[in-house]
Amino acid sequence: MRKEHIIFWVLTILLFAEPTYGQIIHGRVKNERGEPLGYANVYENGTTNGTTTNEEGYYKIELTREPSELVFKFLGYQTKTIHFDSFSVEQQKDVTLTSENYTIQQVVITAGEEDPAYEIIRKAIAKRKYFLQEVKEYSCDVYIKGIQKIIEYPKRILGIKVDLSEFVDEKTGIIYLSESVSKYNFKYPDKVHEEMISSKVSGSNKSFSFNQAASMDLNFYENLLDFGDISQRGFVSPLASNALFFYKYQLEATYVEDGVVINKIKVIPRRKNDPVFRGHIFIQDSTWRLHGAGLWITKEAQIEFVDSLYINQVYIPVDNTKEIWMRGSASFHFGFSFMGFKGGGDYLAVYSKYNVTPMFPKKLFSKGEFMKVQKGSNKRDSVYWQQIRPVPLTNIEIQDYTKRDSLRVLRESDVYLDSLDHRSNKPEFGNLLTGYTFRNRKKKTSYSVSSPINSIQFNTVEGWNAALELSKTKDFEDRKEYRIFALGRYGFSNERLNLIGGATYQFNPKRFGSIGISGGTILNQFNEDAPITPLINTIYSLADRKNYMKLYRKDYISLDAGIEVFNGFKLDMNLTYAERSPVENTTDYSFSKSTSRDYTTNTPLNLNADPVAYEANTAFLTTLNITYVPGQQYISRPDIKYILGSPYPKFGLNVCSALKNVIRSDDDFLFYEFNVTDDLDLGLIGTFEYRLAYGSFLNSSPDYFYDFRHFNGNQTIVSSFSDRRFENLDYYAYSTNDNYFTASVSHGFGGFILNKVPLLRKLKLNEVVSARYLRSGTFNDHFEVGFGLEKLGFIRVDFVTAFDENGHVKSGVVFGFKGLLGPE
Repeated sequence: MRKEHIIFWVLTILLFAEPTYGQIIHGRVKNERGEPLGYANVYENGTTNGTTTNEEGYYKIELTREPSELVFKFLGYQTKTIHFDSFSVEQQKDVTLTSENYTIQQVVITAGEEDPAYEIIRKAIAKRKYFLQEVKEYSCDVYIKGIQKIIEYPKRILGIKVDLSEFVDEKTGIIYLSESVSKYNFKYPDKVHEEMISSKVSGSNKSFSFNQAASMDLNFYENLLDFGDISQRGFVSPLASNALFFYKYQLEATYVEDGVVINKIKVIPRRKNDPVFRGHIFIQDSTWRLHGAGLWITKEAQIEFVDSLYINQVYIPVDNTKEIWMRGSASFHFGFSFMGFKGGGDYLAVYSKYNVTPMFPKKLFSKGEFMKVQKGSNKRDSVYWQQIRPVPLTNIEIQDYTKRDSLRVLRESDVYLDSLDHRSNKPEFGNLLTGYTFRNRKKKTSYSVSSPINSIQFNTVEGWNAALELSKTKDFEDRKEYRIFALGRYGFSNERLNLIGGATYQFNPKRFGSIGISGGTILNQFNEDAPITPLINTIYSLADRKNYMKLYRKDYISLDAGIEVFNGFKLDMNLTYAERSPVENTTDYSFSKSTSRDYTTNTPLNLNADPVAYEANTAFLTTLNITYVPGQQYISRPDIKYILGSPYPKFGLNVCSALKNVIRSDDDFLFYEFNVTDDLDLGLIGTFEYRLAYGSFLNSSPDYFYDFRHFNGNQTIVSSFSDRRFENLDYYAYSTNDNYFTASVSHGFGGFILNKVPLLRKLKLNEVVSARYLRSGTFNDHFEVGFGLEKLGFIRVDFVTAFDENGHVKSGVVFGFKGLLGPE
C-alpha cells in the first residue's frame, strides 16, 4: 500500500471515529437521609461545563475530557469530587452529600464580644468594587427553565365569570412552562445583549418563551438591586457599601470546601420593614469573595403582588487557575396571593461556556437591542432538547409537556375551534353590560357590538344619549391586523343621530407601522384630549348641575399614519378636513332640585376669546408628531418589538399647520410644541419624574377657539394623575392662542417615609409629592402643589393647593386610578 493511501485511511478513521469523550453521566443527588437535593450544582472541574439537579435531585451532564472530575456542590453541604478515568458508555452515578453539620466548625461567641461575622463582612465590603469590576466583560450560555402555577382563583370577579380552565392545569395548577437557551453578553457597567437561540413553550409550537437571562442577573456586589414592579425602591445588598446600617450579621459556621474555608453568615435586617434581604450568604476566607447566597424577600419588606421571593446563587471557578468565579446557577422561587388568586413559580438558570476575554463586535451594544429572539428558535425538536437540556425534567413537567402538546394538536383542529366558537359565541345576559363578540377562530376574525347600557350618558347638549359601535377585526399570523368600525350616537333631547366610521391597518408591528381613515359627524370636546370623561360629566351634571363638558359639532374626514423610522425615532402624521360649528344646550334636566345653580352655557369661558372665536368655520389641518428617545432599549422578537425604556429623556415635537383656501378652509396658522419627559431612579428614596413643554404660534394666531391650545384642567374630585394634568385648574380659563410654558414634576418615595410609621407601613403606601406650573400668554401664572398616597402603583388620592400671582389660593382633594378616568 502506498504511503499516501495509508495517510488517507488514517485521517479518515480519525475523522469519523467515535470520540472517547463527550459521554453522558446521569444520576441523582441526595443527602444522608435519602432526601433529594434540588438545584445542587454539578460541574466538570477546570471547565465552565456544568448543570444543576432538578427539583427531584436528578442531573445529567456530558463530559468534555478524559479523564475528568465532577464536582457536586450544594450550599450547606460538603462538596464532593468524583474522578472518572475512562468511560465509553453512558453511566449512572448517584451521589450522597453530607450535611455541613457533620464536618462543621461551630462558632462560639463570648458575651460582649463582636460577632466574627462583622470582620468578615467588612473585608468583603472592602473588596466589593474589586469583584464588581473584576470581569469587565464576558459572554456565556444560559439555560433557563421557568414554571408558573395558579393554585386557586375566584370563580367570579365583580359578578363577571372567571374561567381559566383552558390555560391552567386543574391538577398541577401549571399555567406556564417554558425552557430557553440564550447567548448572554455583558460589558461593564450595564451593557447587555442577549440572543435567545432556543425556545420551548408547553402547549405551543408557535409561541416564543418569555424567559430572560437578564432578569435573573442579580449581582450582589451592586449596592442596590432592582426588582421592577414588586417594589418602587431598590433592595440593599448585604454587601453594599452601607450594608452595616441595614443589616446585622451572625457567623453561624465555617467549613472547608475543596481546600477553601467558607464562612456561613446569617443576614438579619436591622429593621424588618426596610427594603432588605434575610437569609444566608457564604463568603470565602482570605479572598473574601461571595461563594453563594440563599436570601429571602418577604412581605415585611413592603413588596407588592408577591408574598415572598427566594433567591439562590452558587458561584463556580470559570478559569483553570480558579481565580475568577462566576455564577454557576441561580434560582428564583416566589409565591403570591392577590384578589383571590394564589400561586407561585420557579425559575432556574444554568450558566456555562464562560468567556471572560470576549471579542465583541463593535456595534453589538450600540443598537439598543437588549435582547433578540431568533426566528426559528421555537422550531427545535425533542431530540435537540434531550441533548441540550442540562437539567432533567421532573415527572410533573414531563406530564405537562405531554398533555399540552397533545391538547395543542386537538385545539388547532377545525373541529375543536368550531366547538369553542359555538360555546363562546352564545349570547349571555351579561353581554348587555360587557358587549358581545362573535369569533371565528379558524379564520382569525371577530365581530363585536358594544354594550348598549354602558354607553348611556347625559350632557346638556344631547340630553340623555346612547351609542352603539359595530366592528370587525381580522388578525394575521405575523400580528398584522385590520379593523373596521361604525359608531352611531343618538341624543334624545336634541333628537339628532351622529355617525362616524373608519378603518385601521397595522401593517408593520415591529416598527409600529399603521395607517387609518375615519370620518363622519361627531360631537367633540373643544379640548380633544377630553379632560373630563362622559361618565364623570354625567354624574356631575345630574347630581349637581355642573356641566363641565363643552362640545362642538365636527363634520370631518381624517387620514392617519405612523411608523418608527429607526429605533427610538417615531413619526405620526394626520391630515384632517373639518367643518366645525357651535352647538347649544337643549335641556336643563337634572336629578338636583336645587334652584341655587343653573347649568352654564355650552360656550367655554375664556377671556382671550371673543364671540367670533366660537363661530362656524372650515379647517384643513396637517399635524406631524415626532418623538425621539435616544438610547432606547428594546426586545426584538420575530413578530413584535417590546420597548424597555432608556437612560435618557424622551423628546417630542408637535407641529400643526392650518392651510387657508383648501376646499373653502378659512383658518391659517402654524403651531409647534417642544416637550421633554423623563423619570429618574433615585434608589432608596424613590423615583423622580418630570415633563417640560413650550409651545407657540409662529406666523399668526388662530382666530377660532377650536384651535387654541387647551390645557388639561380638572374641576372634579376624580383624576387620572397624568403628568399633563392640572388638578385645580378650570378646563378652559387658560386656553391661549399665544405662547405658553408648562412644567410638571413628581416624586414617589416608595414608602421611604411611611415605612418608619408602625401602623401605616402595613398599608404599603407610596408617598407622592408633586408640583405643576403654567404660564399661558397674558394670563396670571398658575402654580399648584400636591401631596398624595398611592397603592399598588395606580390607586391614588392627592391633596392639592393651587396659587396664582394675585395670591388666590384654592385647595381640594382628588382621587382616582392612575392612567384611568381622564386624559394621559
